[in-house]
Amino acid sequence: MNRKYQNGATMWSWLTIMVMVGFLGMLAFKVVPIYFEHRVVRAALQDVVDSREFVNMSNKSILRSIQSRMTINNVRTIDAKSFTAKRDRTGDKFILVKYDVKVPIMSNLSAVVEFNEEIRKK
Repeated sequence: MNRKYQNGATMWSWLTIMVMVGFLGMLAFKVVPIYFEHRVVRAALQDVVDSREFVNMSNKSILRSIQSRMTINNVRTIDAKSFTAKRDRTGDKFILVKYDVKVPIMSNLSAVVEFNEEIRKK
């Protein structure tokens, strides 16, 4: 091979790389806040579950407590229907969280992030 023809990446290859990096950056810019918001939701629910009165609380009072914490933390994208207080076979009470968030990326392309987890006493 002649070293004269080995000059490195062309303008088109750099442009392709920059477009891919830009797209991944835009995707991260739109999706990462969803995960940060979920961490806030999980922390608020963990506070509710770890409270002393959680075992004796009714489902309505649990939902009221969750809604007040979501309002305080400025979480507006999640419905109250996403939270369910349940008991397992042993009688332990926990909160089931199930919701999804749809984020428009561009034009008719969207990303859907689904969350489904149980919050139990630590």
